Amino acid sequence: MIKVYDSVFPDELIVEGYYHFENYKDWSYLADSPQYQNATLGKTFTEEFEPIAYKFIEYLDRKEFGKCLYNCFSFGDSPRSHIDSHSKDGLTYLIYLNPYWDVNMGGETVFISDDGEIIQSITPRPGRLIKFQSNILHLARPPVRQANVNRYSLVFQSHPIEHLTVGDLLRV
Repeated sequence: MIKVYDSVFPDELIVEGYYHFENYKDWSYLADSPQYQNATLGKTFTEEFEPIAYKFIEYLDRKEFGKCLYNCFSFGDSPRSHIDSHSKDGLTYLIYLNPYWDVNMGGETVFISDDGEIIQSITPRPGRLIKFQSNILHLARPPVRQANVNRYSLVFQSHPIEHLTVGDLLRV
């Protein structure tokens, strides 16, 4: 199950989320990228989320999540394909936060079948929400050089994999 929703969040909230990420100072490296050059920036929360996350949760059809992630994708990043959960009941909610995005800027979220084929590619749009089963293999494409901007997304997971490492991802 992969569903796309537009116009879920007020424009003001999208802008607020974008500027929160644009000014964020506590980025880390994500598990779905190599731990050397071209590593993707992000932040993971498993206990208490920051107030900005709860503002977005108010608009979702569920209120409890096991993990919240901030993603900051830049030109040259090399995120790897991964799953967010081994549970068939796991759901992931991905929200694009850039107030402007064009298809020519790249940054798609790509969903992959068990035999390695792309089954769906979804273009970022301001405030677009993708809700999908967390056990579907997927990856983010970084923005193209000409975009000259980071692509931000806010992700909520209902049944996250515990202590995910790059090794776990390679065994998927």
